[in-house]
Amino acid sequence: MSERLFIRLGTNVEDPCSWLVWSEQEQEIIASGELANAELLSTLAERAGNRPVDALAPTSAMVLTQVSLPEKGQRQALKALPYMLEESIAQDVEQMHFVTGAKEGNNVSVAAVSHEQMALWLSWIKDAGLIVKRLLPDSLAVPRMECEWAALTVGNDLLLRTANGLGYSIPADWQQVILPRLLPVQDAEDEQDRITIANYSDLELDGAELHPQPIELPMLTLAKGALLNPINLLTGPYRPQREYSKNILVWKNAAIAVGVALLLGMVSKGINIYQTHQQIDELKAQQAAIYKKATGRRNTTNLIFQMNNMLKGLQGSGTTSNFFDMLNKLEPVFTKLADVKPTSLRFDARRNELRMQISAKDYADVDKFKAALQPNFDFDAGVISNEDDRVTTSLTLRSK
Repeated sequence: MSERLFIRLGTNVEDPCSWLVWSEQEQEIIASGELANAELLSTLAERAGNRPVDALAPTSAMVLTQVSLPEKGQRQALKALPYMLEESIAQDVEQMHFVTGAKEGNNVSVAAVSHEQMALWLSWIKDAGLIVKRLLPDSLAVPRMECEWAALTVGNDLLLRTANGLGYSIPADWQQVILPRLLPVQDAEDEQDRITIANYSDLELDGAELHPQPIELPMLTLAKGALLNPINLLTGPYRPQREYSKNILVWKNAAIAVGVALLLGMVSKGINIYQTHQQIDELKAQQAAIYKKATGRRNTTNLIFQMNNMLKGLQGSGTTSNFFDMLNKLEPVFTKLADVKPTSLRFDARRNELRMQISAKDYADVDKFKAALQPNFDFDAGVISNEDDRVTTSLTLRSK
C-alpha cells in the first residue's frame, strides 16, 4: 500500500502531536492535522486502518552522536558502546537505550534515549490502538538534497541535520547562539569551505551557503524524508512483536474446536465398531492425546462434556458471533456483484466494526456495492482511487 500515516510525537503527554496521511504513489496529501495532546492519538486508529504507521520522535528528547570504532574488534567495541559514551552523556547509561545507525568508515552514528522516555512513547501508541513498526528521530527525516546539512522549522524549533545520522533540535531563542558554534572553522576568504545547507525554512546563517527548498507543510517534508531515515529506535527490547491478523485469530479458535470435534467423532465411531476392552482403552487414549495437543489442557476427564462446553462458548453472543453475522450478510452482496472483490478484512471487536478494502471494475460497481449494503449496514466510505485499471476504496461497516 502506497499510503502511510506519519505521526510526530512530543516529549510529554501534553505536547501537541502532528499527523499526516501521505500517498507516495500519487505524491499527494490525503489528510493532515494536529492533536492537542498525546491522549487524543486514539482518534487516529480508524484513520490508520491498514496503512503502515511511522512515528517521529523529537530529537530534543535524545542524544544523536557519532563514535569512532577501532579498525579491529569492531563487533566487541559495539557491545561496549554505552560505556564508550558514558562521559559524554549526562544520564546513567544503564538507564539508556542505544541504537546504532549507518557506518561511514570507522565512524558509526548512535542514538541514545532513556528507557523511561521509550516506555512513555510506546504507552501512548499502545493505548491509542496503533501498530507502529518504526520510531524515528525527527531531525534525521529532513532531506539533505545533496547538501551537507538540512534545516527545517517546526513550530518554535529548528530541526538541523548535520550528517547521515546526526542532528539537533534547536529552540528559536537559542538559534543565534548555537548555530554559529556548530559551523566548522574555516578560512574567511575561502568560499569552498562554506557548509551547504538545504534550507526548508527562513534560516539566515553567515558562513554557510543556503540552498532554498520548497516551503511546504513541515510534516510533508518529514514524511518524504522518513522513508530514508537511517535509525529506527524500535530495536532490541523494543522490537515489535510479529502481529497476526485479528481476523485469523477469530477463526483460529473455531477451527481448532471443529477440528478436534471431527477427530473425536471419528474416534467415537471406532469405539462403536470395536467392542473389546483393550481396543476401547486404546481409542480413549487417542482421544486424550488429541485433546491435549489441540487445547493444551491436561484434564481429560469426561471429554465429550468438555468439548460440548467449548463449542457452546464459541456459539455465544460475544464479538465472534457478531463477526460471523456480518460475514453472512456480506456473502449475498459479493455473490450478486461478482466484479467487486474484497482485498482485506479487519474486525474491530471493541467497536463491533468490520473494516474492509474492496476492488471493483469501475466507479459504478462501487456505487452498486454501497447501495446493496444499506439494508443491513451503516458504513463510512474512504477515498476512491485507481490502481492497475481497478477502482479501490475502504469501508467501515456497522450492523444495523
